Amino acid sequence: MKTKVTIFMVLFISSSAFCSIDFEEVTFGYNNGFKSEKWVPLNVTIRSQNEPIPFNGELIVEVRNYNSNTPIYRYATPLQLSKTDRKQKHIYIYHPKSTVRLVIKLERKDISDQDIQISITEPRAIHEITPPIPIANKDYLVLVLAPNGDKLKKNINNKQLDDDGTHVHIKYVPNTRAMPTRWVGYDAVDLVIIRGVSLTDKRILKQQQTALLDWVQRGGTLILSGGSNFRLMKDSFIEQFLPVKLVREETLDMVPPTLGKQFGLTIENNDSVITTSNTENIPFKNIHFEPKQGCQTLLGTDDQIFIAKRNFGSGQIICLAFDYNAPSFSNLKAGETFWRWLLKTNGKSPKLFADKYAPFRQHDEKINKHFLSKMPTQVPLIKLLAIVLPLYLISWGGITFYVGRRGCSPQKRMRGYWLGGLITVFVSVSAIGFARVVLPKNIGLDMFSILTIYPERKNAHYQTYVSLRSFAFTKTSIDSYQDNFVRPLLNEGRTHPAKFFQQPSFSLQDVAVGPWAPSTYVYDIYFTVDAQQGEITLENAWIIKGEKAIKLGTITIGKNNILPQEPLNEQVKKIPPDEELDGNRKTFARILQQEGLFLYLSNPENLLNTDEVQTRTVLIGWHPTATPITWSNRNDAGDSETLVIMYLNEEDTGM
Repeated sequence: MKTKVTIFMVLFISSSAFCSIDFEEVTFGYNNGFKSEKWVPLNVTIRSQNEPIPFNGELIVEVRNYNSNTPIYRYATPLQLSKTDRKQKHIYIYHPKSTVRLVIKLERKDISDQDIQISITEPRAIHEITPPIPIANKDYLVLVLAPNGDKLKKNINNKQLDDDGTHVHIKYVPNTRAMPTRWVGYDAVDLVIIRGVSLTDKRILKQQQTALLDWVQRGGTLILSGGSNFRLMKDSFIEQFLPVKLVREETLDMVPPTLGKQFGLTIENNDSVITTSNTENIPFKNIHFEPKQGCQTLLGTDDQIFIAKRNFGSGQIICLAFDYNAPSFSNLKAGETFWRWLLKTNGKSPKLFADKYAPFRQHDEKINKHFLSKMPTQVPLIKLLAIVLPLYLISWGGITFYVGRRGCSPQKRMRGYWLGGLITVFVSVSAIGFARVVLPKNIGLDMFSILTIYPERKNAHYQTYVSLRSFAFTKTSIDSYQDNFVRPLLNEGRTHPAKFFQQPSFSLQDVAVGPWAPSTYVYDIYFTVDAQQGEITLENAWIIKGEKAIKLGTITIGKNNILPQEPLNEQVKKIPPDEELDGNRKTFARILQQEGLFLYLSNPENLLNTDEVQTRTVLIGWHPTATPITWSNRNDAGDSETLVIMYLNEEDTGM
């Protein structure tokens, strides 16, 4: 037995000198393009060369504070490598406000071979990276999927967009295989541009299609370039969601003045059109558009639409009838003029445009403070101490007063004083200890959720703020469904932070829960809305469109329910409205108002061409609901409130 173990260890140690597992390539974000307080993709390529033992373990990523080296987050994903192997792993990292460094390592599981059981706790390989300075929230992070030769980067990259110092950062995706398979992969991106790429199921996986569409609904902007790309857009997965019908491809002999004006190719002077160069006479491919319901014409005439847009959930989809990379649109001066105009007016959806205020928002801190304020009334230990401590102080004071009044010797008074005090302490500690044994140690939780329903694809996004509490210190885990993501509510690191496990479902392991402060997390999930599931009742409901609103009170929405056809007769002053709210609803509504999280629902402040704005109609209401999260060792949920936001199709309401 000893000989066998010795031979095994000698082979393992000696082989390490000639064999290795190395990090071949590590990339963070898109060519180091990312934003703080957003999810960022981390791609790691690992190579195993002649390893004596196949690797079976986990790829661990620790996000540490750059200055103090304190762990903030800890991510993990399973990894198996043969003796000679090469694999690529994708992990999504939530980047906090503070400057961080990433420590990436491989940790083996126990190695066992019949009589041999050896546990290797040291990391097999370690790699560290320090991400560069993140892109400012007000800047535009533009992700481009286009073949080689695309001139967009030369036109607008690193150019200042306005007087506020807003810049544009162009990042290219090398091919469709590099597109994210989860919507959070686009979380830091403001704008995606696709040109010259086939959008069929063979080129773009179903997961990638879903990720892109989910991201757009959450506030992203998607731009599709036309012209000779007609056949690539036709019959694609995105065609049904376009603002226009793709009628036919045509060739125009010259750039029309309406289009040339935005490129600086033509100018109007005394009711006449003056050309600024000869390039506008070059023929170009164009797609003839016909508008669909909800189409907004950003540039065009009654006969021809050149740029069209539609609202898509909180985001937007924009179609160009021409190819921006074709002459004469592709020359540097014309391209810069055009993209400055388009990005300033429609480059970000109202939701993402409002992200420039993100560094000043404190809704996470305020929600956590509210959860903390409820701890004394909900945790048995704290309530028990609230009873025991006053009794202890009264008893101690009574003993002191009684002993002091007795006409006995100082020695007897002192002895009685300490004896009474020790008895009081013993009784108090015994009561607390007995309670810790008798009372259940299950975990309780409070929740506040925001449910956003999108009719275009019959799906919804569910975001839950969760507060965990326990009678005594313990650990738990959060098991969730596929395509879910969990992050701490605050960026406060711990000596041993919880582990966020991605496989591909997202689970949270080794969560420390105690009685003195809540453990708070934010949970995100997308799911399909089944029209046959039944009815949902909303309380304190409003219909809001722009600055006008209708107060509905309590309303039941079902598969055959039609919303009231009433005129918009009230002006909404707060988003979400807090009239007639009380308790937790009022608290959460005021936090959302003070931080301006939903101003984009009524204030499309980023759009300069306000004459073309078509503000979405939304239904807002409150519904007490349970969470789809599965918890280990938990009690029934405590307080739970859900703010429901439902985007309405224009045909659903007469407003």
